[in-house]
Amino acid sequence: MLLFTILILILCFINNIYSLSCFKCMTTNFLNDTCSDPFNSIDNRYEHECQATIKGKNGLFPARFCVKISGIIVDIDRNLNRSLIHTNLYLRTCITENIMSSTRASDSTGNFRLKNFADIPGSIKMQGTISLCTMDGCNQANFQTTHILTILFSFLFFSYWQIN
Repeated sequence: MLLFTILILILCFINNIYSLSCFKCMTTNFLNDTCSDPFNSIDNRYEHECQATIKGKNGLFPARFCVKISGIIVDIDRNLNRSLIHTNLYLRTCITENIMSSTRASDSTGNFRLKNFADIPGSIKMQGTISLCTMDGCNQANFQTTHILTILFSFLFFSYWQIN
């Protein structure tokens, strides 16, 4: 019976889910905006267990990073609206891949290009800042632990079987 109780406890702890929750918003309009800094978390969508695409694969996958991109659009593809050039952009979303793996940093400032990123079709060149994080709403990580009642039930079940 001890083995059975230990098995239940192990299964409870294996069932923990590491899921990332991120804010998702994008704006180029700062007159009526809640996505830019200073950030207003109350007025923006907070996506629990955020999911994103992976290049070359179909479907959505659990996000590993929340990202905040802010800066000025300095160039865009020919097929996009050219009026966006010299416009400020704020984008907060979740992603599956570390887009800054070459820098080994969590944030970077300078010139960068976004290709088919989030809700932006095509390619845009920006001058600004990219910040990555791995906690829920730091977009901080939600570690959903096993409910204490499950552990208590297992303990009581084991105790009952030991008495009888």
